[in-house]
Amino acid sequence: MSDQKRIKAKEFFTIELDHQTNNISLYVNGEIRNKIHTIKAEPLFDRMLKIAKQKFLKMRAHIEEQAKSN
Repeated sequence: MSDQKRIKAKEFFTIELDHQTNNISLYVNGEIRNKIHTIKAEPLFDRMLKIAKQKFLKMRAHIEEQAKSN
């Protein structure tokens, strides 16, 4: 596998909550990708952050398991 090219990519994700307008915006590399308007913006924002954290930790654990088995 050492002959395969390694591709490194870096993207910056931002989830922004605007309390004044009750909008949640998703930015990728500084560019707006999606916007949601809802009455319950803060609980939705908290849920999105929790999901992102759980997915990240799950992927990290999976990668660490793979590294140990190799």
